[in-house]
Amino acid sequence: MARLLITDDDPAILGLIRAILEPEGFEIAEAHNGIEAVEAVEHSDFDLLILDIMMPEMDGIAATAKLREEYNIPVILL
Repeated sequence: MARLLITDDDPAILGLIRAILEPEGFEIAEAHNGIEAVEAVEHSDFDLLILDIMMPEMDGIAATAKLREEYNIPVILL
């Protein structure tokens, strides 16, 4: 089963993406900003990251740049 990390500050979008992907067999974890996403990746393994571009504290582009320093996980930016 593939593990995905979805990062968005909008709970409705998180819920929508979860509702679409969980029935397809994906294991979903959530983060609410880029800082939480970076911390989640440091503590767990993921097969794919889905990141919102515009978020508080650390946006998706900055989080992707930070993660690329150490990880080579596929990323989809929304």
